[in-house]
Amino acid sequence: MKGICVAVVLGLALAGCGRRTTSPQDFGALTEEFVHSTLALSPVAATAAGYHRHNGVLLDERLDDVSAAGMEARRKHWQEWLDRLGRIDEAGLDEQARADLGLMKNLCEAALFEHHTEQNWRKNPTYYVELLGTALFTPYSLEYAPAGDRWRHVIARLEAAPAFLEAARGNLVSSNPVWTQTAVEENEGTLDLIEKEFPAKVPEALRERYQQAAGRAAEAMRGFNAHLKTLPDAGPEGWRLGKEKYARKFDLAFCGLAAPEQLLKEAEAAITDLRRHMFKVALPLHSKYYPAHRDPVDLNLIVGEVLEKIAQKHSKPERYFADAQRTLEEAREFLKSKADRIVALPPNDNLQLIETPPFMRGIYAVGGFNPAPPFEPQLGAYYWLTPIPKDWPKERVESKLREYNQYGLRLLTIHEAIPGHWLQFEYAARVEPAPRRLLRSLYGDGAYVEGWAVYSTDLMVREGYLNGDPELELTHCKQLLRAIANAILDIRMHTMGMADEEAMELMTKRTFQEKEEAQAKLRRAKLSSCQLPTYFAGFQAWQRLRAAAEKQAGAQFRPGEFHRSALALGALPVPAAAKILGISLEEGAPAAGGRQ
Repeated sequence: MKGICVAVVLGLALAGCGRRTTSPQDFGALTEEFVHSTLALSPVAATAAGYHRHNGVLLDERLDDVSAAGMEARRKHWQEWLDRLGRIDEAGLDEQARADLGLMKNLCEAALFEHHTEQNWRKNPTYYVELLGTALFTPYSLEYAPAGDRWRHVIARLEAAPAFLEAARGNLVSSNPVWTQTAVEENEGTLDLIEKEFPAKVPEALRERYQQAAGRAAEAMRGFNAHLKTLPDAGPEGWRLGKEKYARKFDLAFCGLAAPEQLLKEAEAAITDLRRHMFKVALPLHSKYYPAHRDPVDLNLIVGEVLEKIAQKHSKPERYFADAQRTLEEAREFLKSKADRIVALPPNDNLQLIETPPFMRGIYAVGGFNPAPPFEPQLGAYYWLTPIPKDWPKERVESKLREYNQYGLRLLTIHEAIPGHWLQFEYAARVEPAPRRLLRSLYGDGAYVEGWAVYSTDLMVREGYLNGDPELELTHCKQLLRAIANAILDIRMHTMGMADEEAMELMTKRTFQEKEEAQAKLRRAKLSSCQLPTYFAGFQAWQRLRAAAEKQAGAQFRPGEFHRSALALGALPVPAAAKILGISLEEGAPAAGGRQ
């Protein structure tokens, strides 16, 4: 990339060509080497993970090397590790080690697929913009060292930014309108950090150096934005992955959990089932809200009118964050009362609610979660909530607040924090031994992670959160519809030529989403692939795991203990987790999205 070369010592001399048996001690050392060398390849990710030095090199002052030599080093890293892991005799490993080996192999194959086939590094400028933004925001927000040291790290990365962006220019051969526009907007968000938020907080002794570095970096960033607009246009559909590439990426993302065609079929059936259930829930509410109506028995009309009433019960822009904070405390207290039915809270209380970083708002238009660094869990975790821009017209503000009304905001908090992502990552932070914990925390299975967030939200509602309020139930079903629609959207848009109009019809008509939410999701589907289906596929997997465990245990089944055991493994593909837990997934499970 820029003039920064990360000294990544891979140490991968591969003597011999036969398969090797590996002792538990050797396998643990190998896992640790894999994690450390992979993090060293990305200093930005290393800082976020709490890994600060590698072979004497201070990673916190460096950016990822995206130069031609740096990209080749990445390719070699993944290929050599894949070869090395392929020499291990799996028969000599226990189930836990086999699961770790599978994670490492899959990560290598996914990285090589990206490098050789998908090639976001050659076509998607958001890759570089988000990397640079994260590089600067992490030392600013994460208190892993004294403030003076962290500002030195920010400044060093600012000094490296012009060369980084120059290398990015050399890599990018084309883009498409949605990627270009998002990159420009996110880059402008990072510029706001550099020029408006950071300056007053820089220690006096470092201000002159900061101003010089920030000035050069800002000039390079504006030049990068201008350059993006001159890139060859890959066309308005250049973001589509295509059926063949999508199938391969999907297989890597889901570790054989599902195939696109089957998941699509299940998702479309689940939408039909869930809509029927929503109609039943909505009918008495509709009679309450519209006693004089003599409407035809029309599902969309009945459900839509009730959701319209519910949507009016929302926050105001100036209270949005305070209301979200209250939902955190409410969810925590309810979970305490339901530990035996759901799961016990972890002992740590390290969760903070903050605004989504500006450079991540393209893909996190609503919110997200950033876990505590696996190497330094004491530093805390962040529930990101994307603020409502002050310059939005009233119509857009109202649309977002209607979607995240008093029930929708609660469900978002449950999903992202308690007992969703935050709780899951806190359990993962207690996995032993340390190399296993780091591997599963940093490179865990996406369907397990997102599936738990959807599944645990469903648990909270089923266990009586808000005293079984039917308005909450209906809003939750609407959000389940959204999770299912995510899968349909991603598969159809990337493999079946789904048009924007069809996508908006699916979201606003079939699944009752507000226009603002639907447009943000449409953009997200064009910015990524194979991530949106993780919610539905993971939800199904968790349902099946629980159903199989309950059938095996019979009257002895204890849901709180089951969830604790499954979470205590860390983020493994659900089939691998089932093997370790001694659960046969062939026992079957109810269809995802179905209500009882």
